[in-house]
Amino acid sequence: MSRKRISALNFAAALLAAAHFASPAGAVMNGGVFSVPVLAVLSGGLQSSGGAFTVSGVNMGGPSFSSSNLSGGSFDLATGAAPAIIIIETARANLVSAHCYPVPFKPSAGHTSIIFTALTRLASVRIYTISGELVRSLEKNDLGETLEWDVKNSQGRNVASGVYIFTVKSGSQKASGKLMIIW
Repeated sequence: MSRKRISALNFAAALLAAAHFASPAGAVMNGGVFSVPVLAVLSGGLQSSGGAFTVSGVNMGGPSFSSSNLSGGSFDLATGAAPAIIIIETARANLVSAHCYPVPFKPSAGHTSIIFTALTRLASVRIYTISGELVRSLEKNDLGETLEWDVKNSQGRNVASGVYIFTVKSGSQKASGKLMIIW
């Protein structure tokens, strides 16, 4: 009997669907064994071709299920009294999609920071005025894909309203863009 690991995106989608209580998540099984030993890091995987589905160490705010066998081809996940939200964030392999939001940044609209996203594990972000003066340097070295800027200069003061240019560097990769701040 072959053992296969669950696809991270398929399992995350099933968990999110179940967590929102819209309808039960479903799974189609064709034979073999399907196993998820730990739900701490989800990445990669193949579709199921097994007749049994095993989930180990799952607790989504309700009862803990150490193991659950599938019969009849469907899988329902009950979260108990509190719905669960699962956020999977992983660093990107390149800077092709690097950007920031919200643009424009407006504190009057409730904005408190600008988020640079779609970043690699190691990334340097530089924010410049239109005339090329360096406003702030930010460094990122973690497994996430985002970096938060408090919209302050290197002296800790709020930057002025206007248009700014940002650059993102990671090794030999570079990305750039514009952002606007309206106080």
